[in-house]
Amino acid sequence: MKTRILIIVCLLISIGTFGQTNKSQYLGMNVLQLPASTINVNYSLEIIPFFTPLADIGYTFNYVKTENVDLPGRYLTSHYKEEFGKTMPWIIYRTDKQSGGYAKLGGYFNFRKDFEQQNFFHLGLFMTNSIVYESALMQELYPVTYLPTAVSHTVFIFGLSCAGGYEFSITKRFKSDVDFQISVPGKNYEELYGYSNFIPGMGYKDNESQWFPMLIWNLKYKL
Repeated sequence: MKTRILIIVCLLISIGTFGQTNKSQYLGMNVLQLPASTINVNYSLEIIPFFTPLADIGYTFNYVKTENVDLPGRYLTSHYKEEFGKTMPWIIYRTDKQSGGYAKLGGYFNFRKDFEQQNFFHLGLFMTNSIVYESALMQELYPVTYLPTAVSHTVFIFGLSCAGGYEFSITKRFKSDVDFQISVPGKNYEELYGYSNFIPGMGYKDNESQWFPMLIWNLKYKL
């Protein structure tokens, strides 16, 4: 984990160095993450027409409290539901907190020939490092325990994210892009409680699959 963080820091420094040139720089925010109690900011740099590097960081305060209003997250995945909680073999977890931060680094491959073309399709590839903190009440079904136990843990998760969408110009200084993203986390995501999992930077899923979908509506401002 320390090696991955060091690599990300070095790459961010490199991007910042490139940013000292006269190339266009943008600060943006994925506004569709606000219903998921997540604040984020991203930095992108137009170095060459067909590739845009991007660094994105964010923090989720408590997804459990906003799960019902995160409509994009809830409708992008099929659901596994139990009346009394989230079930694993012989154990029921009633999660009361899912929070944490993430750092994402990668870029978009743009389908355009020059900088004059402001509206175009693109494909993105990113490395995502997430930290997830969870707390829950655990009830063992066998052997039967009468009182639930409070449990909590912190899980570091590395994953790969792919995205595809469309970027367009709004005004001279404002741009936007709309993307659909799919993330595949490392196997240790299975350490998270139950089937209803939220990973900052990757998204939400409520089934046994390893795919985490997310909708992105990024608004960015030219510096």
